[in-house]
Amino acid sequence: MNSMTGYGSGNAGTDTFHVEAELHSVNQRGLQVQVHAPREWGGLDTEISNWLRERVTRGKFNVSLRFSRASEDGTEGANWEEVDKRVKLLRKAMFRHQVEEPITPDVLYRILSDSDRESSAPEWEPVKDTVFSALEEAGQGLLAMRAEEGKRLREEFALRAGLLREALQKITDLDEGRTIHHRDALLSRLRQMDLDLDLSDERVAKELAFLADRSDISEETARIDSHLTALNEALDADEPIGRKIEFLLQELHREFNTVGSKASLSELSAVVIEAKQELEKLREQAANVE
Repeated sequence: MNSMTGYGSGNAGTDTFHVEAELHSVNQRGLQVQVHAPREWGGLDTEISNWLRERVTRGKFNVSLRFSRASEDGTEGANWEEVDKRVKLLRKAMFRHQVEEPITPDVLYRILSDSDRESSAPEWEPVKDTVFSALEEAGQGLLAMRAEEGKRLREEFALRAGLLREALQKITDLDEGRTIHHRDALLSRLRQMDLDLDLSDERVAKELAFLADRSDISEETARIDSHLTALNEALDADEPIGRKIEFLLQELHREFNTVGSKASLSELSAVVIEAKQELEKLREQAANVE
């Protein structure tokens, strides 16, 4: 079981540039990917989305990519290609207009600042492998965090699934005495109406049979048992199980609801209410399961 919440970061680079990647994910019914990257990399959104789809099935992902160039000493530096191009263009303009003043440090500083701000990254294809190296490192961290959170979620599910199994046993035990309870209640009402009928009376037998059939919950309890078994099996599955768990919880809620509507014992109704409260807690947790 994996959570949909996670974070990971990665770094990769060469002697001339550096790429930093960050991945954030939160819960989402489907898969949604949002990429923040240098404007020169406008064509990478689809490739990154496909890369993520090979690794995850659900979640809202925020992908951040940052590019920086390195100076000769290996630290972050200017975009020298862009600087050289701007200086060359400036010299041509000075020659064209017969301006003989030297290029001052102030002018160079402005060129450096503008080049770093306006055109800091190369085209996407030449740096693609480096970008995905950074993404791979970030992805490993994110998946590890989702798996660790998933372990905690599984413990929570196992605990509450056990409580639901206990509730089912209580319902089964209480149900065993309900026919006798209905019989005694019916005879009591008949006696209050001065109708002294015994169990051998055909009318009493038919009424008891009708009440027993209308309030029978054996099918519902059998399905609850089956769904709980399927839920426990899903908790140990290796593949993504979020949608399956959501379906099983929906069906369990339906069956417990039916049991509650058929119940005529206050003790049984109280157990159903407790079970539905546990189901609601599980439904909240299931929203974060991949």
